[in-house]
Amino acid sequence: MDEQTYTTRAPAQPNQSLQYGTECLLQLVSAGRPIGSREMARELKREHTHVNRLLGTLAYLGLAERTSDRKYIVGPGIHVLSAMSLRGSHLLTSALPRIRTLIEKTGMIVALGVLWRRQVCYLYHGGPEKSMEAAIVGSDLYPAERSSIGMIMLAQRTKEYVKSLYQEQEKDMGGEINVNALLQQLLEVRTQGYGLNDNTSLAVAIGSPPMAALAVATDMITKEEIPLLVKQLHETADGILVDMKNLQK
Repeated sequence: MDEQTYTTRAPAQPNQSLQYGTECLLQLVSAGRPIGSREMARELKREHTHVNRLLGTLAYLGLAERTSDRKYIVGPGIHVLSAMSLRGSHLLTSALPRIRTLIEKTGMIVALGVLWRRQVCYLYHGGPEKSMEAAIVGSDLYPAERSSIGMIMLAQRTKEYVKSLYQEQEKDMGGEINVNALLQQLLEVRTQGYGLNDNTSLAVAIGSPPMAALAVATDMITKEEIPLLVKQLHETADGILVDMKNLQK
C-alpha cells in the first residue's frame, strides 16, 4: 500500500489543546442531542474537568451553547463554519447537478462522502425516490471499513496511517477489527481502483489525493455491471472536479 498512497504528517510538536478541543467539538456535533460534560468525558476517555473547560471555551466562542439543565448543544458558530466551508470548497455546489444526472442514468441511490478518521460523513445520500433537499447531509456518520466510500478513501492512505487509526480501536473493541485483514482488503481496493461493499455499493475517489468519494448503491450489483458503473462514476467525479475549478477562478 506504499506506492501512490499519501498521508498527513503530524507536526513535530502537535498542539494537544487544539486536538482535544476539535475532538470535543466533533463529539458535540455528532451527538445530535444535548450532551453533558461528564457523558462526553466518558465517551472521549478524557478527564472530566478538562472536557468541562473545553466545552466552556467552545460556548464562549459561540460554537456551543449551554442549556438550562447544564448540557451542551451546537452553537450558531457551527452553522457559520459549516456554511462557509461548504461554500469555500465548492464541492457540494459542483456535485449536486452531476449527482442528479447520475441518478437519472442509473436509477440507483447515489452517495457523496468524505472521510474523517474512521468514519464517513455523507454530504449527500439519496436516490430517485428522495428529494435532493432531504438527501443533503441526510445520513449519520458511518464506519469507514463498512462503506465503499470509506474503503476507497482509506485505500489511498499509507499502511502506517491506517494502522494508527485502527490499532487502538482493535484494542478497545476486543479485536473486532482485524487490522492486517483490513490492510489486505485495502490493497485489493487500491489495485482494482474502486470500492465494492457487499456487492450493493460501488465507489470511486474524487481527486488525487481524494477530497471525497462518489458511490452508487442498489440491492445487488452484478459483476457484469461493474465496468459501466465505474465508468459512469469516474465521468461524474471528473465533471465535479472541472466544475469546482471553474468556480474557484
